[in-house]
Amino acid sequence: MLQERERTEIARLWERKLRQDALGLPQSERHRNLEPASAELICALAAGIGAKRILEIGGSSGLSTIALAAAARLVSGKVISFEKERQRQDEARQTIFRLDLSPYVEFVLGDAGAVLETVGQFDFVFIDCEKEDYIRFFDRLHVAPGGIVVADNVISHVLTSYLAHVRSRPEVESITLPVGQGLEVTRFKMSSRRKPGIHT
Repeated sequence: MLQERERTEIARLWERKLRQDALGLPQSERHRNLEPASAELICALAAGIGAKRILEIGGSSGLSTIALAAAARLVSGKVISFEKERQRQDEARQTIFRLDLSPYVEFVLGDAGAVLETVGQFDFVFIDCEKEDYIRFFDRLHVAPGGIVVADNVISHVLTSYLAHVRSRPEVESITLPVGQGLEVTRFKMSSRRKPGIHT
């Protein structure tokens, strides 16, 4: 689980985001960070299922990466973190290094959508990117039976289309948790043998 210095770093990143929001900076200049309470939850969820292969789509400056790496550390797992903005990913890389979490994170610069079908199966996936991409990415994931996909901002951005989409799948169970900006937690049933792009 999260250690105190990890929580301190998460608090620092979150306070900076709040300052950026208060200044009314353009969205391109603001860091998109997960709320601390949501970070605690995704860490607990990933740790609770013993997730060894974790995928992060939209790492920004690393707040959520800290939480996922802390969960991966418990089982000597690995987080693959995708981010399109080099400067933000460079900061995340430095933060992860300072926290001694580098062995548990592989950073990938670029669009996750270009490679999702080739990076293998995951036990836990966290989605926090452009909201119009949520459905596209979800459909291309390889998720292990019993695995979990968590999508952020489903309440703040009223992502009703995404919620309807995932809940239409017979092979999953999904629920919205009113934590932070709203998390949709979607669990693949143990009998699931779903492949991306195949809808039943």
